Amino acid sequence: MENKILDLSFPAIESLVDDQYKFVVLTSTGVRRPDNETEALLGILQNCPALGEAAAVRIIGVSKLQMNDALAVNAFVKAEYVSAADAGKGKTAAAALAYSRAVILEASTAEDELASVLLVGQVPGITQTGWFNTTVTTDATAGAKTYTAAELIGALILRDPAGGNRSDVSPTAALIVAGFAGGIVGSSFEFTIRNTADAAETITLTAGAGVTLSGTMTIAQNNSKRFLCRLDNVGSGTEAVTIYSLGTVVH
Repeated sequence: MENKILDLSFPAIESLVDDQYKFVVLTSTGVRRPDNETEALLGILQNCPALGEAAAVRIIGVSKLQMNDALAVNAFVKAEYVSAADAGKGKTAAAALAYSRAVILEASTAEDELASVLLVGQVPGITQTGWFNTTVTTDATAGAKTYTAAELIGALILRDPAGGNRSDVSPTAALIVAGFAGGIVGSSFEFTIRNTADAAETITLTAGAGVTLSGTMTIAQNNSKRFLCRLDNVGSGTEAVTIYSLGTVVH
């Protein structure tokens, strides 16, 4: 079977002499390096055009791609952005599948090495939701409980404060982002904490590192509180989320 490829030509609106086999972006006037890691990618540059010259861009098919690290076969990749002059290498899209533009066919073993990739269409609608796949966590820690990302994403926590008021702690933003497969900025999920105390004991949710809390976070005995967690920043080392209180149900 013949392998199908599609290469199209566009003017280079900046010098791309050092950008062969990197991702490029299309504008109304031509192609350039990406300005960030969330732009829609046209394809992979096949030549080394100077400013104003024709840039040959592979849109469909198999291509070489310069990588930013050692990456394995079957990994999805997006464009890396370091600076205006250093952008477009392949970077793992494991935490941001919505921005992937290729899947690796032959692995890279180091930064700047060429991998073989198959170009795929971007799917910005990808998100992960926990609403239809619920894992119930039952906990009776006699002290402050630090929740895991999996427990929050699982959507329902039955919490017995076990003898006193408890100030439980959310996972860090970095752990939530890492646990939310395919999450991008703006992705969200809901979860509920139910206070199953047998006395007048409260649970108060407090913030882990990188987490902002919005609304009342205290849950009384025989109450459940719904929360929404939104990803505000998914960048490595700068992760941030906001947890919003959505309301209380009395049992």
